[in-house]
Amino acid sequence: MSASKKCPNCGKWSRWNQNPTDRCEHCHSVLDPVAVARQEAREQRRQEEDERFSIKMIEIDPNDPWYMRFFKRIGLGLQIAFVSIISFILWLIALLAG
Repeated sequence: MSASKKCPNCGKWSRWNQNPTDRCEHCHSVLDPVAVARQEAREQRRQEEDERFSIKMIEIDPNDPWYMRFFKRIGLGLQIAFVSIISFILWLIALLAG
């Protein structure tokens, strides 16, 4: 069941399925620009949080020369070992703290 909404751009009524991306039937502008802006801000904030709380691991490209892949594997191994040790220490602190 669809409702109708007045377009903020042209002022004519259009069918509205209550989706933020619904567009006017006459001028094709967004019927609810505030909801679209809110949704974009929420997605941007989620993306920033994902970037902030993620660990960038070394990527090994199969097209790199053999010596570059070798050193990247060593670096990746050291990186994984470091993350493992820090995770274990944090787990131990949380366990002892109760």
